[in-house]
Amino acid sequence: MEQDLELTEKVHIAWLYYMENLTQAEIADRLGLTRLMVHRILQKCLQEGLVQIVINHPQVYCAQLGSQLEAVFGLKNAVVIPSSSQPEVLKRNLGAVSARLIARWISNGTTVAVGWGSTLAETARYVVRKNYDNVTVVSLVGGMTKSAGNNSYEVALQMADALNAVCYNYMAPMFVDTTEDRAAILRLRHIQVLQQLVRRASLAVVGVGEVSAECTLTKTGVLSPAEVEDLMQAGAVADILGNFIDLNGRLVDSDLNQRVVGTSLDVLAEMENVFAVAGGLRKAQAISAALRSGCITNLITDAETAEQILQLNRAR
Repeated sequence: MEQDLELTEKVHIAWLYYMENLTQAEIADRLGLTRLMVHRILQKCLQEGLVQIVINHPQVYCAQLGSQLEAVFGLKNAVVIPSSSQPEVLKRNLGAVSARLIARWISNGTTVAVGWGSTLAETARYVVRKNYDNVTVVSLVGGMTKSAGNNSYEVALQMADALNAVCYNYMAPMFVDTTEDRAAILRLRHIQVLQQLVRRASLAVVGVGEVSAECTLTKTGVLSPAEVEDLMQAGAVADILGNFIDLNGRLVDSDLNQRVVGTSLDVLAEMENVFAVAGGLRKAQAISAALRSGCITNLITDAETAEQILQLNRAR
């Protein structure tokens, strides 16, 4: 009898809360209970299966994939959007969603560090214009000689324009000819100021590139086919800001990793919020490697790519 009364009370409270939209405080007042007691009873209703919450929308699968990615890779947040068979549409969608997400982290006085790439160019394009005070946008890596819309200079400038921000760019190429050239550039005063700004940034937004004969670095002429072939022979599957990593997220043995002008993975790993924006099945392995690097805290990708990343992890 006592169990029946307890069950009746649970059902009554659950009905008032979920069906009649009463607050926990209103239920407590009506039934002569404390708010804490009502809260605990509602929790029991969920735990015991008396109440089941169903989200009736196809995109619930995206949310499930995001939760799995968070659990597997220790991410703060993984946002998964529906996939598209059209690469350019997918890039635009990833850009729009990522722009909306990072806007929540930006306020007066914020420093935003940004990378490069066609998806980040879309992110910058979709940032809502707002007149912030004392916002800084700083580039994370050197640029390409040829303007291609996805250059680090252009991405940073477009984002800074939308945010009414001061913009700091690496006035140097992404890769230089020798390690001595790199050391000389990193000694320059304006580069050191820029690196200090990067370390103080509230958030960083980066892309993830795959290493293949068809990768962006090859198409834009930044790397030669021979250099990409050498990288693949060294085990490289991905790049983050021109830092080339293997399947385990570790830097490969390549002189390019000694000639890149930009933010190191060690510095990136020290930052509190690093958003990776990347999608498309051909990048699944690269994104998986990036997540294993320990540099990424937040991910925005698409459902098919998320599925493949999780499958690759299960196959290890």
